[in-house]
Amino acid sequence: MSSTSHVPATTPDPQDELLDALRTLVPDAFPDGDLDVGALLQTLGATEAARPSFSFTWPGIEQARADARIPTTATLSPDPSASLNWDDTRDVLIEGDNLQVLKLLKNGYSGQAKLIYIDPPYNTGETFTYNDDYSVPESEYLRATGQLDEQGNATTSKIENAGRKHAPWLTMMFPRLAVARHLLRRDGVILVSIDNNEVHHLRLLLDAVFGAANFIDTMTWRGARKGDGKLTAGGQDYILVYARDKEYLKANDVRWREDKPGLEPIYAKVAELQAEYAGDWEAATKAMRAWYRSLPEEDPSRAQEHYERIDENGVWFSDNISSPNYRENLIYDWKGYKPPENGWRYEKATMQRLHDEGRLIYPADKSKRVQIKSYLHMHEQWAPASVFYKDRRSASKALKELMGSKVFDNPKNTDVLARLFHSMTGDGDLIVDFFAGSGSTGHAVWEQNPEDGKTRHWLLVQVPEKPDEDEQSGKAAIKAGYKTIFEITAERLRRAAALLQPSGEGAPKLGFRLFRSRPTNLIIEAPIVVTEGMTGDDYVQTALANVQGEPVIAGADPLAVSWEVALKATDTQLDAKVTEHQLDGVTVYEFTAADAAAASAGRLLISMDKFDLATADALLLTDDDTLILRGDKVDDSTTLTLAPRLQSKLVLLERVPREVSL
Repeated sequence: MSSTSHVPATTPDPQDELLDALRTLVPDAFPDGDLDVGALLQTLGATEAARPSFSFTWPGIEQARADARIPTTATLSPDPSASLNWDDTRDVLIEGDNLQVLKLLKNGYSGQAKLIYIDPPYNTGETFTYNDDYSVPESEYLRATGQLDEQGNATTSKIENAGRKHAPWLTMMFPRLAVARHLLRRDGVILVSIDNNEVHHLRLLLDAVFGAANFIDTMTWRGARKGDGKLTAGGQDYILVYARDKEYLKANDVRWREDKPGLEPIYAKVAELQAEYAGDWEAATKAMRAWYRSLPEEDPSRAQEHYERIDENGVWFSDNISSPNYRENLIYDWKGYKPPENGWRYEKATMQRLHDEGRLIYPADKSKRVQIKSYLHMHEQWAPASVFYKDRRSASKALKELMGSKVFDNPKNTDVLARLFHSMTGDGDLIVDFFAGSGSTGHAVWEQNPEDGKTRHWLLVQVPEKPDEDEQSGKAAIKAGYKTIFEITAERLRRAAALLQPSGEGAPKLGFRLFRSRPTNLIIEAPIVVTEGMTGDDYVQTALANVQGEPVIAGADPLAVSWEVALKATDTQLDAKVTEHQLDGVTVYEFTAADAAAASAGRLLISMDKFDLATADALLLTDDDTLILRGDKVDDSTTLTLAPRLQSKLVLLERVPREVSL
């Protein structure tokens, strides 16, 4: 027996998906078709009495969990006219509420993103205004935390209301992080920028969503010192780093590496001192140490000041030559020197080569350790620094110059983001930012790609919120004609593309596809629920009215509808190539994956017009193709002929889904 599939009205329900996964993994937990919690716990060997455990909670957590679960009926509508180089680009910019958008991306992008970077709105301790729906009146907070009863009487002698400034922010962040986690590859990583006000809560929140075992680091981004600091100078922000699966990174020996900053000035100084002191290496070394001391504390070259000794081969320091782990073949005497406890770091042949190259340092006292000259030019990369300095005012200045006026506050430095993307991602990787702001992430990817010869892609999401008229930047944005922050994002990326576009024949064209979150184009009825007083005739008449109705709203653009059904019923991504076929007045859209490696054997074909077997023959339809049709535009004979061939790959868009079983 085979049956067709149907276009869903909404994105999948995560709870249903979890139950389906459990049915596959633990079928014994569903003896009658429904989950038996006791049977599940028994199978897991978790039937012991519950013990107290640590948990992170806040007023609003149940609402946050519900927000993460509730499917969305929204869609993403393409806007080629507002895009830049639509046909040639794989980068995507989306206007819309990021929670809705993330849910719409789940089908096509689950397990696809190598890196997610977000710079969410900071909670400054005042009223949180990312979305007015998240504001919490003090009385509501006090009731939710049990400090007031239903009559408004205090239940405690000491009222605590500071949490209401944090709870709305946590309630906003939780569902977005929970859905975004699905987008990460198994070797993926998420980076979240934050300031002092919420860094402690964010750490607990990320522990809850990604697992405490997947925490990697808290990077400290030192910016300009605050001149008005009363107790400490401050000026730092943080980037919390979590892996999707840290154990997987360890098992695959994943190493993040970046070029050490500040090397060029060091090499220039070394060359100068080699020429000046020509052979007097002690004097050259003394001068090198003095040069390091003369540098400002924030100068990146100072991080390499242990490379202070100079000879004809460059700048170096004396390094340990002991093996980190015991190996019997590394235990041997070397030119009268006893081996370290774990042995030498190298086998005899390598030690001889290093000796011949003059890289081994032999102390006069043979009871002391042999060391090795470690040259800077042999160690030009390292793991990304956990603490780094970059004055963020330079990013504001650069954006102001690009846009013509200061239309956005506190953008992130593209060179800092580019450095992180370089160390953590590679060729063909996808980078996602669902708090896009001014578009710094997309700009940074475009800057980094030609630097290391990689072709990364990005997907950015920004809500169309209005500029803040109470801020100077908001006033400047409105004066410049920007109605929303999203318009600033898009224009910044257009200008960045013009600035960074590579020259030369065959150079990739920078650009982005623009999609907008919109209400659904579909009319798909929920199952009819029998209510009190409803007669059998009422039920039949309601069912007939629903069946006879069209499944698409009047006047909807067929291409926009095709994109919607592709996103909801398949794993289509937003960079897919769309080819339009005209066959005797019937329009058929063919969607092809932009990544040839991800393309399936068959085609995805979608038509919103009347479709018959002649059109199928003209398309040279094969059994590997997926075909999506409007149920009211195809007759039963066509459906019954195609269903045995395509089976579940024949997908019908119907107002009231019908089963076509054979």
